[in-house]
Amino acid sequence: MTKEEEIRMINEKLDFYVMEASDEEFDTEEVRKLVKRLDELDPIPLPWKSDEEALKDFWDYCEERQREERIIADMKIKDENKD
Repeated sequence: MTKEEEIRMINEKLDFYVMEASDEEFDTEEVRKLVKRLDELDPIPLPWKSDEEALKDFWDYCEERQREERIIADMKIKDENKD
């Protein structure tokens, strides 16, 4: 079996579990094994080159959210003072 055939077969099985399987037919352990094997055959690349880059992006995101929250809080205070 070629890599492409195995990927297709795994996707078909996962589609069955997601779209058609009843609660009795659903096998959590089998789904985990299929997803793990699919990841081995066709991994999804991460958008970061390193853990440090991912962590930096996370902290940048947090700082931006805090900045936005301060702006919103300031706007609320200004609105309250207008009344």
